[in-house]
Amino acid sequence: MRWLRNVVREWGVVVIAVLLIRSFVVEAFMVPTGSMLNTILIGDFTLVNKFVYGVKLPFTDKIVVPVSSPKRGDIVIFRFPLDPDVPAGASRLFPAQLPLLPLFWSNTKGFFQWYTPLALVKRCVAVAGDTVEYRDKQLYVNGQLRVEPYVIHSDGRMLPGFEPAPRMAEFQKAWEERRFFRSELSAYVRDRFGPVVVPSGCIFVMGDNRDNSEDARFFGPLELRHVRGKPLVTYMSTAAAGYPINIPKMVLSPWAIRFDRIGHLVR
Repeated sequence: MRWLRNVVREWGVVVIAVLLIRSFVVEAFMVPTGSMLNTILIGDFTLVNKFVYGVKLPFTDKIVVPVSSPKRGDIVIFRFPLDPDVPAGASRLFPAQLPLLPLFWSNTKGFFQWYTPLALVKRCVAVAGDTVEYRDKQLYVNGQLRVEPYVIHSDGRMLPGFEPAPRMAEFQKAWEERRFFRSELSAYVRDRFGPVVVPSGCIFVMGDNRDNSEDARFFGPLELRHVRGKPLVTYMSTAAAGYPINIPKMVLSPWAIRFDRIGHLVR
């Protein structure tokens, strides 16, 4: 017991400090997919500023101290909006008002389950009130063509849109109801989308790799409460990364480290 008290006394403050920093100030994030190529590479490890868009209650989407909102052009880290708060077949161990840890009880496995919704990274291209249209792989916001030198198109095909084009109100309703997400309609909105108006309290996000990005064209408007922060700098990068994430492969592949990416500012 004396040994345990000494450990708690010596490391308790350190653990609490780390948890506070991770919850409110900065957090590490690894990019496992190529939706933001070539701005962010698969296997880039970035530090995320969690304070820039407001202070949130740990492990929740509840903003307790608002600071600012994403602007057009910002790269943002956000919680995937279609992931549930509680995993399927599980029960909360902590009340929703005081989620000390993202720890749940799996009713199917009869054991503890650690769960956090998927985190994604995209670029904010429009904010609340903006009209967004994507015509033949060209982005228009409020009727103006956006100049986006960071965008790439990895697929030379031009996928057709809806013919005849639905009325704007019908398209808006289908988009907000997320009918384009992983359905038979998905292909019709990749290269020709909208127009839609971004609802209040939301933003529109897209990947810089436009032909290979599952973004707001498909999963609908992104609520501001789901935004976690803004990536600042790449502190590590490895070509051994991929999806699903394989930590042993990355650790055992030191030759795959991209030293030229270390210190790279995310913009």
